[in-house]
Amino acid sequence: MLSHDLQTLRIFLTACELRSMSKASERLNIALSAASRRVSLLEHEVGTRLIVRRPHGIEPTAAGVTMMNYARDVLRLGEKLQVSIEEHRLGVRGYVRVCASSSVLVHRLAHDLSRFVAANPEIKLDLEERPSESTIDAVLHKQADLGVFVRSADIDGLAVTPYEGDQLAVALRGDHPLAGREALAFADILDEDLVGLESGTAVHRLLSFRARELGRVMKTRVQVRSFEVMCLMISEGLGIGILPEKAVQPLAQAMGLRLVRLAEPWAKREYAICVLAAEDPPAPAQRLIDFLTDKPATAPKR
Repeated sequence: MLSHDLQTLRIFLTACELRSMSKASERLNIALSAASRRVSLLEHEVGTRLIVRRPHGIEPTAAGVTMMNYARDVLRLGEKLQVSIEEHRLGVRGYVRVCASSSVLVHRLAHDLSRFVAANPEIKLDLEERPSESTIDAVLHKQADLGVFVRSADIDGLAVTPYEGDQLAVALRGDHPLAGREALAFADILDEDLVGLESGTAVHRLLSFRARELGRVMKTRVQVRSFEVMCLMISEGLGIGILPEKAVQPLAQAMGLRLVRLAEPWAKREYAICVLAAEDPPAPAQRLIDFLTDKPATAPKR
């Protein structure tokens, strides 16, 4: 069993990344001889060479590359532990990393997170807005403890819990010929210029798929990154757009836009909370999930 310390791993990793033992010792403020000895002891411990010396510097061997990946993981865990201990010392006794799509945030999640923080001041939230696809990747790669996204299908490796949903609507200027309709089919608007969200978003992927099903191509005139800019472009007459109805109602009212229901079965979308299926969420993350789904908090184990 290996018995190295974090400093030895840090020296080894820094030397490999800089391709120089002397540069690593200088950056870490340690004597060159001491740095070299630590790496030599690490090689002795694992029983194989981890670096080779070249005229231009040092290079990791195949075993060295494996050790570099291991060192990164261990050092990251060490840093996370240090942050967690410091938060305990400061009275912040929990930490949850959340990724969420803009639709979910605007519709409901931002308000719910505000309520959660007020009710749980000892838990710190690290929130990042991402498209649904990127939110799923963040949870799968352990870059987030939980994700809230627009659900399209079950994802291998994730446990999913329902979390409300939305209805897509067509946003138009009040003087648009279709503005007087009570509802619109998707086929009704495919000849119109569209203002759309960027390609990675759940709305864009859904609409592109449904257009292909009809053997059509969307006439996207403008692509933007936010609901606010999208509504602004529509109000300026650059096209019409399809947006989650409740999320954009305040923007539509402020800019004089009309929202017409998109009369398609697939226009009613589900939101969901996802975590890794193979692991139980950390206690603070589970408390947030229970809060979002209106479940009573679980009593701590003794």
